[in-house]
Amino acid sequence: MKRILGNKGVFVLLFVVLAPALYLQARDPLADQVSIYRDEYGVPHIVGETEEATFFGYGYAQAQDHLEKMMLQYRDAQGRRAEVLGFEALGDGYLRYIPYEYRWDGDYLQRLLRTKRTVVDRRDQIDPQVYRILSGFARGVNAYIEEHRAEVPAWIDRITPEDVEALERSHYLRFYSIHEALSKLLDLPDSFPNLGSNQFAIAPAKSADGSIIHVEHIHMPWANRFQNYEAHLITPGKLNTAGISWFGSPFFLDGLNDRITWSATWNSPNISDVYEEKLNPRNSRQYLYEGAWREIEVAYEAFRIKGPQGMETLTLPCYYTHHGPIVKFDKEKHRAYAVKLPNYDGVNYSTNLYRFMKARNLADFKAVVALHLMPRWNLLYTDRENIYWVHNANVAQRADGYDWRKPVPGWVKATEWGPYFPLEKYPQLLNPPSGFIQNCNNPPWLSTVNSGLSPLEPAPYYLISVQKPEISQEDLNPRGERLLKVLAQDRRFTLDEMKALAYDTYVVPADVIVPLLTRAFERKQSEISNPRMRRAIDILKSWDRRSAPDTAAQIYIYFWGQAYRDLFSSAKFSRFLAYSRYDINLDSREEQEMALAAFEEAIQRIEKHFGKAEVAWGEVSVVERGGTFALDGTGVFDVLHPDDGPQQEDGTIHCDDGWGHLLVVEESNPKKAWSLLPYGESENPASPHFNDMAKLHSQRKMKPLWLTPEEILAHTESVWGDRDRLKKYLQTPVPK
Repeated sequence: MKRILGNKGVFVLLFVVLAPALYLQARDPLADQVSIYRDEYGVPHIVGETEEATFFGYGYAQAQDHLEKMMLQYRDAQGRRAEVLGFEALGDGYLRYIPYEYRWDGDYLQRLLRTKRTVVDRRDQIDPQVYRILSGFARGVNAYIEEHRAEVPAWIDRITPEDVEALERSHYLRFYSIHEALSKLLDLPDSFPNLGSNQFAIAPAKSADGSIIHVEHIHMPWANRFQNYEAHLITPGKLNTAGISWFGSPFFLDGLNDRITWSATWNSPNISDVYEEKLNPRNSRQYLYEGAWREIEVAYEAFRIKGPQGMETLTLPCYYTHHGPIVKFDKEKHRAYAVKLPNYDGVNYSTNLYRFMKARNLADFKAVVALHLMPRWNLLYTDRENIYWVHNANVAQRADGYDWRKPVPGWVKATEWGPYFPLEKYPQLLNPPSGFIQNCNNPPWLSTVNSGLSPLEPAPYYLISVQKPEISQEDLNPRGERLLKVLAQDRRFTLDEMKALAYDTYVVPADVIVPLLTRAFERKQSEISNPRMRRAIDILKSWDRRSAPDTAAQIYIYFWGQAYRDLFSSAKFSRFLAYSRYDINLDSREEQEMALAAFEEAIQRIEKHFGKAEVAWGEVSVVERGGTFALDGTGVFDVLHPDDGPQQEDGTIHCDDGWGHLLVVEESNPKKAWSLLPYGESENPASPHFNDMAKLHSQRKMKPLWLTPEEILAHTESVWGDRDRLKKYLQTPVPK
């Protein structure tokens, strides 16, 4: 109310108390044009008379379920988290990598990247329809805040359409792009820890009932800035789409509409660069370019920081060359390092996902990808007739003669970027003869058998890692290896089999580890008197190599991996995760000695933690969310269905990571879908939807994703707005 009437002190409070009728007059008119139907799992099915009204409802629904987390996201994009969280949120040294958050911290970096400022300055360049969507969503969030002003923290304030677009821009710049550039500068590993996703689809020829089946699970931590939220948005005659958004976003990264389905997995194109700039020894505010000195641009940003004595202000400089923001100075060598990021000046990041949600066919979908608004992600598309996959990326054409995986000279014109490679140059597959497509963060040419894709196209520097000219399976991870082996079978798959494959926990490395341990034990069993070791070997020998709550084999293999790594190094252990594991000599005395030593250590550790040597995996791997629930996946060995998390002092693993959403779609008529979040829709521990899906996850189940008006009405738990709105639109024609 203060935002509406101005800061009038006590007068405002009296106004709210004495004039509720006048307050109702300030109700946003979009609120009367939308209804939110919550189903039995708390998933909002939002029906609006216009798209703006539908997205108003989506903003309101997200705020209902996780307001504080989404508002911190906006503060983050604004570069204002320090106002809430204190100096640490500014950034330690202003550039600090936080592994669990998959990002470089903090407010300083956001201001340096001009995350929100660019959106504000170029607001007129945002697609007008998308801006109306952004505005509707922001108005929905604000409506919830105003209605619950007395209940929400004082630091939460209203948001603008520019804040929503800035958040999308923040995801692209800081999550997709800046990490790669700073990794080149600081010589860090390119890959994010534990970040990954699975996507796979089968064509009609491999489907038991002739329907294409599409499966995705995106792998993200369950409680960080990339936590997922599921929704279904309907504007009769214009929009009918469902999927997952990150907190604070109105758009679906993975989703479906009544015609198509799409999903994304992490890929590693070489999209960002670092430019080494020569500084003028006599004037460090100048840098050399083509034989002449140019001025470094300087902008000053004032940060308000929550401190023990209240709010403090700190002003810091941000520096830029024509290549981009300067992230490091080396004054002794008279050098600076600037980063160049794809779409750094762009303000239409939301347009990409919005148009995915609106696409009606493959041509529409490819037209969106061709706009180069999304810097990376493998994209899998299906409809009733097609399976299509593209290694999407914004890779600029670059000159030969430079190592584009390291900082390049910024003082010559030759290192300037050319245009992005056009869509037709990117690795892609359409209805391959194999009858299936999969990608589990593997290189493009391994997305199906006999893909015909070359590792050196469209350019040798296209991928961030160096590629060999010959195609091989050496870069397969265990997830991709598992899918290729299963889906390449000469047979048809039922829907139930595809669902089971989504939950698959076959431990591929065990195909080498178990035989190695068995041979090692058989060679030395006369010298081993420990009956618990013999029992453990027998369990492993009869194990189906699937992680499951009721098996003790998994705890042996898990603790063996930890012990092996601790005793002999991470590098030696990683051999078992690589495709080259099959080159390990199982009859080598040295290999057997190491394996057996790690096994002995593992059993000792199990006994120390649990007081016994034989422990079911469900007692070890759990999720705690309004209760304790056993889980069966294991992230350590990179199974298709991963569950992972920090190991506690008592040896248990409290999972907070793995697939962050599951979606299975049958492209039938009508389309059918099933989905699951590993936790629940609500962040309120008192809500039944705080952990209802965590329980399903523990039971290896998935819930229906109800799509038709009849299904929604049959499974409605509650309604916000006009309860009859959906009934009015039952006969409204769908978009053509």
